Amino acid sequence: MDRLVHHELRAVVSVLAATALALTTVGLVRGFAAPSEPGRLGLHAAGVLAFLLLWTLLKATRLKWVGEVRDFEKAIPVEGTGPALPAERFLRDQPFSPRLFVLYLLFTVPLSLWEPWAAVLPLWSALDWLGQAAIAARWERRHGVLLWRGRVGSRPWELSVSRRPPTRTATGAQPA
Repeated sequence: MDRLVHHELRAVVSVLAATALALTTVGLVRGFAAPSEPGRLGLHAAGVLAFLLLWTLLKATRLKWVGEVRDFEKAIPVEGTGPALPAERFLRDQPFSPRLFVLYLLFTVPLSLWEPWAAVLPLWSALDWLGQAAIAARWERRHGVLLWRGRVGSRPWELSVSRRPPTRTATGAQPA
């Protein structure tokens, strides 16, 4: 099983790495040059960030076709807490998704060699996944549970939920 927040953050790291490699490839092939109109670039970036912020706020609602909270609330409870769950994968154990990295690299590098601005297109999905991770982390914190993906191997998109493991003190003892 894979924690939903870790899955989303792993995707963000993979896409950022693919974007960095695509930007480096474009820079080496076409040269590292500043954009011709930096003011317009900033305006476009602000527009994209505003749209993604609005989209993330909409996903944090219970709206029928947009909201993610309904899916979180429909998650199937599983027995056990945190580390007792079977086949748990942590972000620190695997901070990178090689398949997603290769997929984005195969898409981005050829397209960015044709049009250099296309090297930053994957940032759209990285920011969306970052927003999804923030929504899931906030929901987990508010409800005192952990969201998991992949309880059933044939349906990895299905969510399950478990109780948050008890916190430990600096000495490793259970809190009073």
